[in-house]
Amino acid sequence: MTETEILLTEAWRLSRSFHGNDLTIYQPGMFVINGRRGAYHSVSITGTRCDLSCDHCQGQLLLNMKPATVPEDLVSFGLKAEARGDAGILISGGCDKNGALPWANFIKAVEEIKLRTNLIVTIHTGQINLRTARDLKKAGVDQALIDVIGDDSTAREIFHLENGTATISKSMDNLFEAGFEVVPHILYGIHYGVEKGEQNALEMISKYCPTKYVVVVFTPMKHTRMVDVKPPSTESVARFIARARIKMPDAKSSLGCVRPGGTYRKQLDQLALQAGINSLAVGYDYVAEVGRKLGLNIIHKYTCCSLD
Repeated sequence: MTETEILLTEAWRLSRSFHGNDLTIYQPGMFVINGRRGAYHSVSITGTRCDLSCDHCQGQLLLNMKPATVPEDLVSFGLKAEARGDAGILISGGCDKNGALPWANFIKAVEEIKLRTNLIVTIHTGQINLRTARDLKKAGVDQALIDVIGDDSTAREIFHLENGTATISKSMDNLFEAGFEVVPHILYGIHYGVEKGEQNALEMISKYCPTKYVVVVFTPMKHTRMVDVKPPSTESVARFIARARIKMPDAKSSLGCVRPGGTYRKQLDQLALQAGINSLAVGYDYVAEVGRKLGLNIIHKYTCCSLD
């Protein structure tokens, strides 16, 4: 057996042993598959603005989010989601030059949404201090997502975080201390399409014993500095997913919605299933078919893949 086959075999065994044979396919609100839209929409509290302007994104991901740059608009967004029958909302946005979002301006709005609706509220935190984390937890936020980079040069050069990974580690400390359910997102191949620091990212998050983590894959986007960078090989991503499973066998793993499409996605998704992934976002019909052939029980959910 090759190194890849050995890793995938062990990861598959651990996944089945710890988590059974379920495979959950998630569909967030920004995607329509087979005529059905997901029930978990995203909103940006900074609109399209992001002062950090990371090289791989430069605000492009914000274009797919509904803008709500004042608290009243955020409350309105939440009330409309409740009226549609949505399960919850994802609140995100662009960062200032320190990697932080303007959460202080929206805490009361989050509190009002939680008081007036039954929505689950997930936030994509950015870099965050302890006071803000505690205030958001008190306001009723249910779940916190944070991007984890394991290499200082990557954090500085691509994400423009002057203090490198120390800023990310401190933010995770604050979120866990505030009592959040934290779902770390590991960005694979973000250093110009190659692995650099991802294993350290695993070390960074494993000490917190998260119940779930998400792997997302570098995807070249138009109008960014990295538009011509080649994504990492699907096999390298699969090996990493397997290593993550072996490192944290009791934590559920998910393959996030940010990953290249087309043939690349089909190849990666199949390998990810073999590597013991427990769930993935935006899985088309072929994913369910492959999963069934592997003996997995397919479950469909119309939320973010961070939810259990």
